[in-house]
Amino acid sequence: MQTNKIIIHDQNCTGCLTCQLICSFTHRKIFNPSEAFIRIQTIDHTKKISFTSECNNCGLCAKYCLYKALERVEE
Repeated sequence: MQTNKIIIHDQNCTGCLTCQLICSFTHRKIFNPSEAFIRIQTIDHTKKISFTSECNNCGLCAKYCLYKALERVEE
């Protein structure tokens, strides 16, 4: 059985929130970044990406990331 792993490239993140919007809509049926299983924080003018424990590694955040801040790989 193959599983997905999401690799984070914080330096590429622009803070567009597309990953959070696709996550919240897919899993909660609402476009609301605070309902997403992915978090984006700005620390000292840089973005820091993390996932909540509810994330199931579906990979949609990486699929729709326009800036390649997230990369989905199969294990």
